[in-house]
Amino acid sequence: MVYLFTRKKEEVLVGINFFYLVAILFAYIGDMLLVIINDLLFLPGMISYIVNLVFLCIYFLQLQKINVNRLLKPILVILLLGIIGYFVYGFLGNKLKQFQLPVLVYMFFVAITAALAMNTTQHPQLHKTGWYFFIGILVFIISNTILVLNRFHFLYHNLYVAVMLTYGLAQYLLARGVALVSKNSSS
Repeated sequence: MVYLFTRKKEEVLVGINFFYLVAILFAYIGDMLLVIINDLLFLPGMISYIVNLVFLCIYFLQLQKINVNRLLKPILVILLLGIIGYFVYGFLGNKLKQFQLPVLVYMFFVAITAALAMNTTQHPQLHKTGWYFFIGILVFIISNTILVLNRFHFLYHNLYVAVMLTYGLAQYLLARGVALVSKNSSS
């Protein structure tokens, strides 16, 4: 978000999509809720991130509608993330306690968001930009995976540095993609 707002107005801000801005707002709210490590704020933080993902999905769908003839890559993304998620979820098991169902729902939304980000790479004019979105979402997934493994298993405070670095990189890649879309749509 800082990247977007530090660009010249004529370069970026004119064409920023409303759904992306709402997504960023809910990501920020989720950040604020998850910064305090306790069970009381974990679920509201997850819900905020789910809302973030829903708005990202809408944004990605606005950029590239789903083409039935080009579903292979998005489906492969869902399958791969489903397999990885199965092992991570299985590893954590009962350690998730009352968060088992919310984590499962969150994983579903993350997989759908990643598939729709992959779908943007199939846009004829936004092919390169779509890779910013897809790689950004993958880095976001890595950040979330480190976070949940550390929160419920490892409990190493130093791992939060890795969470923040990967999360920052993910947000940069998403913002960079949005800036490129905005720049292309205004010219």
